[in-house]
Amino acid sequence: MKTFQTFFKYTSLSMLSMIGMSCYILADTIFISNGVGSIGLTALNLILPMYNVIFGFGLLIGVGAATRFSILVSQERNKEADHFYSQAILLGILVSIPFVVIGFFFPEVVVKMLGANEEVLATAISYLRTFIIFTPFFVLNQIVVTFVRNDHNPKLASLAMLAGTLFNIVFDYIFIFPMQLGMFGAALATGFSPIVTLCICSLHFIYKNNNFHFIKSRLSFKHLKTIFTIGLPSFITELSGGVITFVFNMIVLSIGGNIAVASYGIICNLAIVVTALYSGIAQGIQPLLSRAYGKKEYHLIHDYSKYACIMSLILSCIVYFIIMIFPDAIVGLFNSENNIVMAKLAKEGLIIYFGAFFFVGLNMIAVSYFASTEKNKPSFIISILRGGIIVVPIVYLLSHFFSLTGVWSAFPLSEALVLICTFCLFKKYKLHKNS
Repeated sequence: MKTFQTFFKYTSLSMLSMIGMSCYILADTIFISNGVGSIGLTALNLILPMYNVIFGFGLLIGVGAATRFSILVSQERNKEADHFYSQAILLGILVSIPFVVIGFFFPEVVVKMLGANEEVLATAISYLRTFIIFTPFFVLNQIVVTFVRNDHNPKLASLAMLAGTLFNIVFDYIFIFPMQLGMFGAALATGFSPIVTLCICSLHFIYKNNNFHFIKSRLSFKHLKTIFTIGLPSFITELSGGVITFVFNMIVLSIGGNIAVASYGIICNLAIVVTALYSGIAQGIQPLLSRAYGKKEYHLIHDYSKYACIMSLILSCIVYFIIMIFPDAIVGLFNSENNIVMAKLAKEGLIIYFGAFFFVGLNMIAVSYFASTEKNKPSFIISILRGGIIVVPIVYLLSHFFSLTGVWSAFPLSEALVLICTFCLFKKYKLHKNS
């Protein structure tokens, strides 16, 4: 019973924090669709892959460093653990600089690469140029929240993420409607949100609850290699969302134009929130698995993994039931213009596309399981398979024969194929309960 209570505490709080992070984009989507219209929604969806890349780097560094931190602390190697935190912060700042420079000074090049045409170009540039300035805060946000969660304080990590989300929702409304700032206002509200989260997380240091400290430390190739090796699967998992969004955007745009992209924007943004539930489970069990692995408590690893899989399947049933019963109401939240074509495409897509989440959760849990127990090869393989190797050829093939129906079907089919590979890898690399 205590094992389950610990599991539920970490995963439920982690799910709340990940939903909070995903709602950065969802809040923008709802307010932009109602305040700017379908062109704003199209522009936002075209820029979404940039979010995936930035969040991905935050996860790469945060998960990679914090996983090693948990293992070292469980082995009472605290000084070495501090080095990983310090280098994670430095690395997070360094990787942010190119995004800020390129996105701010060359936004037109970036949005055109992402598929923006003349109709949405100005709108997309306005959003990108504003939010890209806040890249360092998005990256550091991921790193600090992950460390706080790994440092036995999942409640504060969750509270911090939810505070950032609440700020984003309130100021999205203020900037877009009363102040009439449009896409610039939406980007501004989103950009300040991680700053709010970081301020809340600072309480972990102010009250001296932290077991990690920033110390003077040069970047070490050995430590960076460890961070990248452990964190790479999380990066690829996040990046896969961007790859899928980009490829799907291009195909959907060629089939149905900007209205079809707007309908996919509805599907995609809802999918981000649902994916956050599974990401919450995966990241919630990460510190538990890492500590258990560090102490060689393999029976706990078995129990945490089992609970995670059961929770994932229950969530999938609930989510799909809601999608099947209330598709019109869900689509209506994003359709202030009452565009009949967009509503019809989005409704059809939701029902097919969301079938993938019966498989997505299990695949994400497997990546966390392998990464947390330092089995980097299978974790990397699953992440690569989810990162586009399977879904890209499938979506091109199915869209050729079945148009948009083929596009919606490609995601669940590819995740099902990945799950088959996941089962094979789990059988080969599984830790024995009584090892």
